[in-house]
Amino acid sequence: MSDSLSSSQRQRGVALIAVLLLLVFILTIVGGLFYRHQIHIQKVTRSLVGEQALLLLLSAESWGQSVLVEDGKRSAIDHNGENWARALPLLPVEGGAISGCLRDLQGLFNINSLSWYGNKSWEDELAAELGSAGKSTRRTLFRRLLEQLQLDAGDARIAALVDWLDEDSWLLSPDSAEDNEYLLLTPAYRAANQSMVELAELSLVQGFSAADVVALQPYVNILPEDTAININTAPAMVLMALSPLITRDIAEALIASRPYDSVDGFYSQLAILAGETRQTLASQLPAEFVAVGSEYFSLSADVRLAGVRMAYRSIIHRQGQGARVISRTLRYIPAGLDENSEALAVHSVCNPLQEVDNTP
Repeated sequence: MSDSLSSSQRQRGVALIAVLLLLVFILTIVGGLFYRHQIHIQKVTRSLVGEQALLLLLSAESWGQSVLVEDGKRSAIDHNGENWARALPLLPVEGGAISGCLRDLQGLFNINSLSWYGNKSWEDELAAELGSAGKSTRRTLFRRLLEQLQLDAGDARIAALVDWLDEDSWLLSPDSAEDNEYLLLTPAYRAANQSMVELAELSLVQGFSAADVVALQPYVNILPEDTAININTAPAMVLMALSPLITRDIAEALIASRPYDSVDGFYSQLAILAGETRQTLASQLPAEFVAVGSEYFSLSADVRLAGVRMAYRSIIHRQGQGARVISRTLRYIPAGLDENSEALAVHSVCNPLQEVDNTP
């Protein structure tokens, strides 16, 4: 009797353990399925949110294009007091917010304009520099900008940049660099021998570093063709690079007198401030280097939507009655970054150098 009861109890115990193991097994499977289901839902949700955020950014781009086209119809003059130059406030959208701004790229020095030089034009300019009475050229303009930023402004470094941009493999000077010099580096690479497409590329050029890129970023652009500098939007540092006659005080006075309706009006105001004749200024600062209108603009936009944040930048070329996008850059901003520093970064892009630019 006792043995029979003990055997029955053991059987019930084994059955209970079997049931518990089966229950654990079922719960493990169900838990795994539930977990995978949640992951799938999260992926689909973030994918949909990402697509929605991208559509919002493209809508902001379309807005920028339409604003620029309408502005071009009204006037051939571009300055920081126009509607296109006013940053969008933080606009609420369902589940988040979006902000953005347009910026005139031709208020900056175009690094790709240095590709104009060839061996002969470079040597002729160096030979004629002493007798040029301070005439501004693409090289001297960039050199003065480097000097104002307290960066190395030697001709050897500028020659290396020209050799990076030009189409041939001939050295402009013995201290410059082409393929042979770059192939000796680790890792080895070749000179681009074409216009830059990103400013970060400058750090690959012999003599330049990432710190130089950071210092130059507010004052230079990378455009696909040689462009004049818009004196109505250029910051003081770029205006000072135009001519040795333009000191910081004169640059700030020129900014306070903006906008200029014509290049002649700019020359007249500069002549008064610098105490020089208009003819002297025109000979030292060729009219081909300055303008009062622009064709190239950048759109910077920032969107936050359901925990997803994207920063977007596109370059818009306005020509005639149209405006087309020639490049786009999109990056995800990881969650957890300091919100204040990110907000300041966006503000600096949309409001560059406001401390010296008093354009109404």
